[in-house]
Amino acid sequence: MAVNLNITDTVKEILTKHPETKDNDEYLILKVWVKQNPNLKTALFIDFARSFKSGKFANTESIRRSRAQLQKEYPELRGNAYEQRMEKQSKIKEQLKNNF
Repeated sequence: MAVNLNITDTVKEILTKHPETKDNDEYLILKVWVKQNPNLKTALFIDFARSFKSGKFANTESIRRSRAQLQKEYPELRGNAYEQRMEKQSKIKEQLKNNF
């Protein structure tokens, strides 16, 4: 991979500095890519597309998986969606117990 950044460290830093990325993988991915290429903010889309296709940016799935692993290990990096999912999960488990 052409990227020199350690993705897990980069994702952890972004999740810590930008809480809004905790629940939004697309925003997290954009933040990672901007960190990898600070000039991206002013680059034309075609330049971005060429760079993306040539492998100059981290794989989106690697970013997403790093976020998931970090949020599993570090609860403070979890967003509001995690709490909501756990609440729903508890309710569904209780309903299943009561039905069987």
